[in-house]
Amino acid sequence: MSTTNNTDPPVANVEPMRKISALWLIPIITLLVGAWMVYDDWSQRGPLITIEFASAEGLEEGITKIKTLDVEVGQVEKITLNRDLDGVIVTARINIEFKNLLREGSLFWVVQPNVSLSGVTGLGTILTGQYIRFAPGDAGQVTSDFRGLDSPPLTPVNAPGLRLKLVTHGDFYFSKGDLIHYQGIQVGKVEEVEFNFAERKIYYKVFIDAPYHQLISSEARFWKASGIRAGLTSEGFELDMGPIDSLLLGGISFTVPEGQFNSEPVAEDSLFYVYPNHSAIFEKQYLYSIQYWVMVQGNVGGLNVGAPVKHRGMQVGKVLRTDYIPEGRNLLDKSMSIPILIEINPGRLGLPDSEESLKRASADINNWIEQGLVATIKSQNFLLGSRMIDLQYDDNPQHAEVTYFKDLMVIPTGLDMLAKYTDSIDDFIDRINGLPIEQVLAKLEVLLDEGAATMVSIQSAARSADELVGDDRNAVLIEQLSGTLSALQELAESFAADSQANRDLLRLLQSTSALLEELKPLVSELKNQPNGLIFPTSQPAEIEPRRKEP
Repeated sequence: MSTTNNTDPPVANVEPMRKISALWLIPIITLLVGAWMVYDDWSQRGPLITIEFASAEGLEEGITKIKTLDVEVGQVEKITLNRDLDGVIVTARINIEFKNLLREGSLFWVVQPNVSLSGVTGLGTILTGQYIRFAPGDAGQVTSDFRGLDSPPLTPVNAPGLRLKLVTHGDFYFSKGDLIHYQGIQVGKVEEVEFNFAERKIYYKVFIDAPYHQLISSEARFWKASGIRAGLTSEGFELDMGPIDSLLLGGISFTVPEGQFNSEPVAEDSLFYVYPNHSAIFEKQYLYSIQYWVMVQGNVGGLNVGAPVKHRGMQVGKVLRTDYIPEGRNLLDKSMSIPILIEINPGRLGLPDSEESLKRASADINNWIEQGLVATIKSQNFLLGSRMIDLQYDDNPQHAEVTYFKDLMVIPTGLDMLAKYTDSIDDFIDRINGLPIEQVLAKLEVLLDEGAATMVSIQSAARSADELVGDDRNAVLIEQLSGTLSALQELAESFAADSQANRDLLRLLQSTSALLEELKPLVSELKNQPNGLIFPTSQPAEIEPRRKEP
């Protein structure tokens, strides 16, 4: 028998399912926290900057620190080569609190051990490692690109004081770090050295520390301090030694000459000239000059570059060149004149030191040449043999035609007083040598013989007169006349051809002629070189052995 189950299956209780499980809250919260942490870290990170250096020596990625006043302000993150492969680009992260310090004018340099004459720096990096020093700029806009210094600056950026620019024209040079002194006290340093190729001048950027910068005025004079200064004055030999650091390192000194009442304070980066020595600080420097040639036919020994050109005892210029030989000519040509290049400063003539004065000075000198202005070479120092050029008017002025050489005017050349005297002596010696001394002596001998014969005739006539005249007074007179005639006869016989007096007179005249002939080379030597009596001009020639001629 079968049974039937009429029971219905249970009905499922269907409820709507939740869209987001509570378990998802954990990863969502974790994600949000992580995002917040990332944002917080990103917002707290400082800006990236790039610094260009010549090399990456001593720098490491992720290790090298950036410091200012020994406080860490950043770190190097990446180092790459630049496009030209002549330097490196350092990418560094600066802490957020220092981002406002990244302005134009900020300085970066690598601090490392350095030993020099100026001192020892960076010894602490031997233990802590090298780092980049950051000197914030005090002006300019915020930027992120900088160029690092090859060496640390000698003066802090914000140090109180005054920066100046110096220029030199001489053959002396200063180096970065050279000291600046005022009356033996160190008051500053040379910061930078720049050479201007267009002007061919060297410019120096220097810094004068406070409070000594208040000593600088418009009349300040700077000169090269060698440490030792010696001089010969009327009171004797003077020796002045500066500070020991200037003796070892050299440097620059400055002062304000007494009696300068018009001095005024100077502005930043004012330009000053550096004189070669202390004695030259009272010599004014002139910017404008006119060049001329002086054609010298004689000897130019002792006339050096820089020798003064004077007029009426006052310097109006200087010698620029003495070694120029025209093309196609040589010194063996006796007719060649040696060109001497000189310059004349209109400012030394009493005209303003300006470009407008060049035309006026040139026109005036043209007129002076036509009126007889000549250039003569004179001795400046007889003992040292130095010479100079003196512009003076000829005693017999003539209308001189203006000539040119190498596109420059030529000033005619005249003789100085020493040359005139030596020429006169040469002429006198030549005239003495040209006298017919032997002929004169022969005629004198004949004249003496004739005089002796005349005396004999007079004596014979006196005897005849004695016989004719018997008066006692006449006898005395005739006796006196006879004695006088006898004395004249003895004198005539003493000057006879074979007499000792005649031979002595002839020997004296011959000795005088030989002495004058020997003095002629000496006078010629004094003419060419006035100091020839003190300093020999050449070595004695060695005797060359020769073979006996057959």
